[in-house]
Amino acid sequence: MLENVNQDTGFGERSSDMGGRMVNKDGSFNIRRIGIRMHNRVSNYQNMLTMPRWRFLTVIFLVYLLINCIFTALYWFTGTDGLQGISHQDDTWGQLKELFFFSTQTLTTVGYGRVNPVSEMANWIAAIESLVGFLSLAIATGLLYGRFSRPRAFIRFSNLIVYTSYKGGKALMFRLVCYKDDHLLMNAEINVNVRILTPDNTYRFYNLRLERSRVDSLVLNWTVVHPIDEDSPFYGLSQKEIVTLQPEIAAHLTGFDEVYSSTVIARVSYAIQDFKFGFKFLPMYFSKSRRTDLDLSKLNLIDQE
Repeated sequence: MLENVNQDTGFGERSSDMGGRMVNKDGSFNIRRIGIRMHNRVSNYQNMLTMPRWRFLTVIFLVYLLINCIFTALYWFTGTDGLQGISHQDDTWGQLKELFFFSTQTLTTVGYGRVNPVSEMANWIAAIESLVGFLSLAIATGLLYGRFSRPRAFIRFSNLIVYTSYKGGKALMFRLVCYKDDHLLMNAEINVNVRILTPDNTYRFYNLRLERSRVDSLVLNWTVVHPIDEDSPFYGLSQKEIVTLQPEIAAHLTGFDEVYSSTVIARVSYAIQDFKFGFKFLPMYFSKSRRTDLDLSKLNLIDQE
Protein backbone atom coordinates (compact mmCIF):
# COMPACT_ATOMS: atom_id res chain seq x y z
CA MET A 1 0.00 0.00 0.00
CA LEU A 2 2.98 2.30 0.37
CA GLU A 3 3.06 2.85 -3.38
CA ASN A 4 -0.37 4.47 -3.10
CA VAL A 5 0.80 7.13 -0.66
CA ASN A 6 0.38 10.57 -2.20
CA GLN A 7 1.73 13.52 -0.24
CA ASP A 8 1.73 15.81 -3.30
CA THR A 9 -1.91 16.87 -3.09
CA GLY A 10 -1.05 20.47 -2.19
CA PHE A 11 -2.66 20.21 1.26
CA GLY A 12 -0.78 20.31 4.53
CA GLU A 13 -0.03 17.25 6.62
CA ARG A 14 -0.47 18.62 10.15
CA SER A 15 -4.06 18.24 11.28
CA SER A 16 -3.77 21.05 13.83
CA ASP A 17 -3.09 23.51 10.97
CA MET A 18 -5.99 22.41 8.76
CA GLY A 19 -9.57 23.56 9.36
CA GLY A 20 -12.46 21.43 8.19
CA ARG A 21 -12.62 19.63 4.88
CA MET A 22 -10.25 20.01 1.94
CA VAL A 23 -12.93 20.53 -0.70
CA ASN A 24 -16.41 21.93 -0.16
CA LYS A 25 -19.48 20.11 -1.40
CA ASP A 26 -19.76 22.47 -4.37
CA GLY A 27 -16.25 21.54 -5.51
CA SER A 28 -14.52 24.73 -4.34
CA PHE A 29 -11.42 24.50 -2.16
CA ASN A 30 -11.95 25.27 1.52
CA ILE A 31 -9.14 27.83 1.66
CA ARG A 32 -9.29 31.52 2.61
CA ARG A 33 -6.28 33.66 1.74
CA ILE A 34 -5.31 36.47 4.09
CA GLY A 35 -2.26 38.63 4.75
CA ILE A 36 -2.43 41.06 1.81
CA ARG A 37 -4.99 43.65 0.82
CA MET A 38 -8.19 42.42 -0.73
CA HIS A 39 -7.76 44.32 -4.01
CA ASN A 40 -4.54 42.35 -4.57
CA ARG A 41 -6.24 39.02 -3.89
CA VAL A 42 -9.60 39.43 -5.57
CA SER A 43 -10.16 39.24 -9.32
CA ASN A 44 -13.29 41.24 -10.14
CA TYR A 45 -13.46 39.74 -13.60
CA GLN A 46 -13.33 36.19 -12.27
CA ASN A 47 -15.93 37.00 -9.62
CA MET A 48 -18.30 38.38 -12.25
CA LEU A 49 -17.87 35.22 -14.35
CA THR A 50 -18.41 32.78 -11.50
CA MET A 51 -21.00 34.43 -9.24
CA PRO A 52 -24.62 33.17 -9.32
CA ARG A 53 -26.81 34.51 -12.09
CA TRP A 54 -29.13 36.48 -9.80
CA ARG A 55 -26.16 38.21 -8.17
CA PHE A 56 -24.60 39.02 -11.54
CA LEU A 57 -27.82 40.64 -12.80
CA THR A 58 -28.16 42.52 -9.50
CA VAL A 59 -24.61 43.91 -9.79
CA ILE A 60 -25.23 45.00 -13.40
CA PHE A 61 -28.45 46.78 -12.39
CA LEU A 62 -26.88 48.47 -9.35
CA VAL A 63 -23.88 49.71 -11.38
CA TYR A 64 -26.26 51.04 -14.04
CA LEU A 65 -28.30 52.78 -11.33
CA LEU A 66 -25.19 54.20 -9.63
CA ILE A 67 -23.75 55.67 -12.85
CA ASN A 68 -27.03 57.38 -13.67
CA CYS A 69 -27.37 58.73 -10.13
CA ILE A 70 -23.85 60.22 -10.34
CA PHE A 71 -24.57 61.98 -13.63
CA THR A 72 -27.99 63.09 -12.38
CA ALA A 73 -26.22 64.78 -9.48
CA LEU A 74 -23.74 66.44 -11.87
CA TYR A 75 -26.52 67.83 -14.03
CA TRP A 76 -28.32 69.05 -10.91
CA PHE A 77 -25.29 70.84 -9.46
CA THR A 78 -24.51 72.56 -12.77
CA GLY A 79 -28.09 73.86 -12.89
CA THR A 80 -31.20 72.77 -14.72
CA ASP A 81 -31.03 75.89 -16.88
CA GLY A 82 -28.19 74.16 -18.74
CA LEU A 83 -30.74 71.74 -20.15
CA GLN A 84 -33.55 72.64 -22.49
CA GLY A 85 -36.95 70.98 -22.26
CA ILE A 86 -37.25 70.49 -18.48
CA SER A 87 -40.99 70.72 -17.83
CA HIS A 88 -41.13 70.53 -14.01
CA GLN A 89 -39.62 73.94 -13.23
CA ASP A 90 -41.36 74.30 -9.84
CA ASP A 91 -41.12 70.68 -8.72
CA THR A 92 -37.73 69.57 -7.34
CA TRP A 93 -38.58 65.86 -7.36
CA GLY A 94 -39.96 66.15 -10.89
CA GLN A 95 -36.76 67.85 -12.06
CA LEU A 96 -34.62 65.12 -10.50
CA LYS A 97 -36.66 62.45 -12.27
CA GLU A 98 -36.31 64.24 -15.61
CA LEU A 99 -32.56 64.60 -15.09
CA PHE A 100 -32.29 60.92 -14.18
CA PHE A 101 -34.18 59.77 -17.26
CA PHE A 102 -32.20 62.16 -19.45
CA SER A 103 -29.08 60.55 -18.00
CA THR A 104 -30.31 57.06 -18.88
CA GLN A 105 -31.05 58.19 -22.44
CA THR A 106 -27.60 59.75 -22.79
CA LEU A 107 -25.81 56.76 -21.22
CA THR A 108 -27.47 54.35 -23.65
CA THR A 109 -27.22 56.86 -26.56
CA VAL A 110 -31.00 56.63 -27.09
CA GLY A 111 -31.44 60.41 -26.99
CA TYR A 112 -35.18 61.01 -27.45
CA GLY A 113 -34.51 64.72 -27.91
CA ARG A 114 -37.13 66.47 -25.77
CA VAL A 115 -34.48 67.33 -23.16
CA ASN A 116 -31.11 68.37 -24.53
CA PRO A 117 -28.04 70.20 -23.18
CA VAL A 118 -27.56 73.84 -24.12
CA SER A 119 -24.82 75.09 -21.79
CA GLU A 120 -21.16 74.25 -22.32
CA MET A 121 -20.86 72.46 -18.96
CA ALA A 122 -23.98 70.36 -19.59
CA ASN A 123 -22.65 69.42 -23.04
CA TRP A 124 -19.32 68.35 -21.56
CA ILE A 125 -21.07 66.19 -18.94
CA ALA A 126 -23.28 64.63 -21.63
CA ALA A 127 -20.24 63.95 -23.81
CA ILE A 128 -18.42 62.22 -20.94
CA GLU A 129 -21.53 60.22 -20.06
CA SER A 130 -21.85 59.03 -23.65
CA LEU A 131 -18.27 57.76 -23.51
CA VAL A 132 -18.94 56.04 -20.18
CA GLY A 133 -22.03 54.47 -21.75
CA PHE A 134 -20.03 53.01 -24.65
CA LEU A 135 -17.37 51.64 -22.30
CA SER A 136 -19.83 50.21 -19.77
CA LEU A 137 -21.86 48.54 -22.54
CA ALA A 138 -18.69 46.96 -23.93
CA ILE A 139 -17.73 45.68 -20.47
CA ALA A 140 -21.22 44.30 -19.77
CA THR A 141 -21.32 42.62 -23.18
CA GLY A 142 -17.92 41.03 -22.59
CA LEU A 143 -18.99 39.74 -19.19
CA LEU A 144 -22.20 38.28 -20.61
CA TYR A 145 -20.29 36.56 -23.40
CA GLY A 146 -17.69 35.29 -20.94
CA ARG A 147 -20.37 33.80 -18.70
CA PHE A 148 -22.22 32.08 -21.55
CA SER A 149 -19.09 30.80 -23.28
CA ARG A 150 -17.16 29.68 -20.19
CA PRO A 151 -16.74 25.89 -20.29
CA ARG A 152 -18.56 24.17 -17.44
CA ALA A 153 -18.95 20.55 -16.50
CA PHE A 154 -22.67 19.94 -16.06
CA ILE A 155 -22.02 17.13 -13.59
CA ARG A 156 -23.90 16.20 -10.45
CA PHE A 157 -22.33 13.96 -7.84
CA SER A 158 -24.26 11.92 -5.32
CA ASN A 159 -24.53 13.56 -1.90
CA LEU A 160 -23.44 10.35 -0.17
CA ILE A 161 -20.77 7.71 -0.51
CA VAL A 162 -21.78 4.17 0.43
CA TYR A 163 -19.76 1.42 2.11
CA THR A 164 -21.29 -1.73 0.71
CA SER A 165 -20.69 -5.35 -0.25
CA TYR A 166 -18.90 -5.91 -3.53
CA LYS A 167 -17.72 -9.14 -5.19
CA GLY A 168 -17.36 -11.05 -1.94
CA GLY A 169 -15.73 -8.12 -0.14
CA LYS A 170 -16.42 -4.47 0.55
CA ALA A 171 -16.18 -1.30 -1.53
CA LEU A 172 -16.75 2.42 -1.34
CA MET A 173 -19.03 3.81 -4.04
CA PHE A 174 -20.35 7.16 -5.17
CA ARG A 175 -21.86 8.10 -8.48
CA LEU A 176 -22.18 10.97 -10.89
CA VAL A 177 -24.16 11.90 -13.96
CA CYS A 178 -24.27 14.47 -16.78
CA TYR A 179 -27.57 16.29 -16.29
CA LYS A 180 -27.67 18.35 -19.52
CA ASP A 181 -29.09 16.73 -22.64
CA ASP A 182 -26.54 18.20 -25.04
CA HIS A 183 -23.43 18.22 -22.83
CA LEU A 184 -22.04 14.69 -22.77
CA LEU A 185 -18.45 14.14 -21.72
CA MET A 186 -16.11 12.09 -23.86
CA ASN A 187 -12.97 10.40 -22.53
CA ALA A 188 -14.02 11.14 -18.96
CA GLU A 189 -11.36 10.33 -16.35
CA ILE A 190 -11.55 10.48 -12.58
CA ASN A 191 -8.86 10.52 -9.90
CA VAL A 192 -9.78 9.81 -6.29
CA ASN A 193 -7.64 10.24 -3.18
CA VAL A 194 -8.32 10.07 0.52
CA ARG A 195 -7.00 12.01 3.49
CA ILE A 196 -6.86 10.08 6.77
CA LEU A 197 -5.81 11.07 10.27
CA THR A 198 -2.82 9.13 11.62
CA PRO A 199 -2.15 8.35 15.31
CA ASP A 200 0.56 11.05 15.44
CA ASN A 201 -2.09 13.67 14.59
CA THR A 202 -0.94 14.25 11.00
CA TYR A 203 -2.70 13.67 7.71
CA ARG A 204 -1.68 11.07 5.19
CA PHE A 205 -2.97 11.00 1.63
CA TYR A 206 -3.53 7.92 -0.53
CA ASN A 207 -4.50 7.42 -4.13
CA LEU A 208 -7.49 5.10 -4.25
CA ARG A 209 -7.44 2.36 -6.84
CA LEU A 210 -10.69 2.26 -8.78
CA GLU A 211 -12.49 -0.53 -10.54
CA ARG A 212 -12.73 1.83 -13.52
CA SER A 213 -11.13 5.26 -13.75
CA ARG A 214 -12.10 6.13 -17.34
CA VAL A 215 -15.15 5.88 -19.60
CA ASP A 216 -15.29 6.67 -23.30
CA SER A 217 -18.72 8.34 -23.18
CA LEU A 218 -20.48 9.52 -20.03
CA VAL A 219 -23.98 8.88 -21.37
CA LEU A 220 -25.55 7.15 -18.36
CA ASN A 221 -24.71 7.52 -14.70
CA TRP A 222 -21.27 6.37 -13.55
CA THR A 223 -20.87 4.54 -10.25
CA VAL A 224 -17.25 5.02 -9.13
CA VAL A 225 -16.10 1.96 -7.17
CA HIS A 226 -13.09 1.65 -4.89
CA PRO A 227 -12.68 -2.05 -3.97
CA ILE A 228 -11.35 -2.45 -0.44
CA ASP A 229 -8.55 -4.94 -0.99
CA GLU A 230 -4.94 -5.27 0.17
CA ASP A 231 -4.03 -2.03 -1.65
CA SER A 232 -6.68 0.02 0.13
CA PRO A 233 -5.98 2.07 3.28
CA PHE A 234 -9.33 0.78 4.61
CA TYR A 235 -8.43 -2.90 4.26
CA GLY A 236 -9.25 -4.96 7.34
CA LEU A 237 -10.78 -2.02 9.21
CA SER A 238 -14.13 -2.07 10.96
CA GLN A 239 -16.71 0.66 10.64
CA LYS A 240 -15.62 2.14 13.97
CA GLU A 241 -11.95 2.15 12.93
CA ILE A 242 -12.81 3.86 9.65
CA VAL A 243 -14.71 6.56 11.53
CA THR A 244 -11.67 7.05 13.81
CA LEU A 245 -9.53 7.80 10.74
CA GLN A 246 -11.83 10.76 9.88
CA PRO A 247 -11.37 10.16 6.13
CA GLU A 248 -12.15 12.71 3.46
CA ILE A 249 -12.37 11.39 -0.07
CA ALA A 250 -11.77 13.92 -2.86
CA ALA A 251 -12.57 13.20 -6.51
CA HIS A 252 -11.35 15.12 -9.56
CA LEU A 253 -13.15 14.54 -12.88
CA THR A 254 -11.98 15.73 -16.30
CA GLY A 255 -13.57 15.17 -19.68
CA PHE A 256 -13.97 16.59 -23.17
CA ASP A 257 -17.23 18.45 -23.86
CA GLU A 258 -18.07 18.51 -27.58
CA VAL A 259 -20.34 21.56 -27.21
CA TYR A 260 -17.55 23.73 -25.80
CA SER A 261 -14.89 21.77 -27.70
CA SER A 262 -12.86 22.00 -24.51
CA THR A 263 -11.81 20.01 -21.48
CA VAL A 264 -13.99 20.62 -18.43
CA ILE A 265 -13.36 19.85 -14.76
CA ALA A 266 -15.55 18.93 -11.78
CA ARG A 267 -14.62 18.24 -8.14
CA VAL A 268 -16.35 16.83 -5.09
CA SER A 269 -15.41 15.59 -1.64
CA TYR A 270 -16.97 13.27 0.91
CA ALA A 271 -16.24 13.68 4.63
CA ILE A 272 -17.05 11.05 7.24
CA GLN A 273 -20.55 12.48 7.77
CA ASP A 274 -21.28 11.69 4.12
CA PHE A 275 -20.48 7.97 4.56
CA LYS A 276 -23.36 5.49 4.62
CA PHE A 277 -22.41 2.04 5.92
CA GLY A 278 -24.45 -0.98 4.84
CA PHE A 279 -26.31 0.80 2.04
CA LYS A 280 -26.29 0.45 -1.75
CA PHE A 281 -27.33 2.65 -4.65
CA LEU A 282 -30.51 1.82 -6.52
CA PRO A 283 -30.68 1.84 -10.35
CA MET A 284 -31.14 5.12 -12.19
CA TYR A 285 -31.92 3.98 -15.74
CA PHE A 286 -34.62 1.70 -17.06
CA SER A 287 -35.68 0.18 -20.35
CA LYS A 288 -38.64 2.02 -21.87
CA SER A 289 -39.92 0.50 -25.10
CA ARG A 290 -37.11 1.17 -27.59
CA ARG A 291 -35.20 3.68 -25.50
CA THR A 292 -33.54 3.96 -22.09
CA ASP A 293 -34.82 6.45 -19.52
CA LEU A 294 -32.26 7.95 -17.14
CA ASP A 295 -34.02 9.24 -14.02
CA LEU A 296 -31.84 12.04 -12.62
CA SER A 297 -34.01 12.33 -9.50
CA LYS A 298 -32.70 8.92 -8.38
CA LEU A 299 -29.06 10.03 -8.16
CA ASN A 300 -29.07 9.88 -4.34
CA LEU A 301 -31.49 6.98 -3.98
CA ILE A 302 -30.09 4.30 -1.65
CA ASP A 303 -31.40 1.29 0.21
CA GLN A 304 -30.10 -1.00 2.92
CA GLU A 305 -28.31 -4.13 1.79
